Amino acid sequence: MTAKHEHVSDADAGFVLSTLEPDQLAEAMRVAVPRRRLRGGELALLWALRIYVVFMLAVVFWQAWIATR
Repeated sequence: MTAKHEHVSDADAGFVLSTLEPDQLAEAMRVAVPRRRLRGGELALLWALRIYVVFMLAVVFWQAWIATR
């Protein structure tokens, strides 16, 4: 059996969510979504962002240390 995915508009999704009872909504939200395979450019961008965050954390800690002296 193959799964066929159809595009659902925002209006249709809103209608479905508003008509489901809380336990039905909880059950529908429990469906697992597989991880997406990232390509080279996407991976490079994410690694660049990680490096930037680590660098900026170091700058913030350095500035806080200098300010307390």
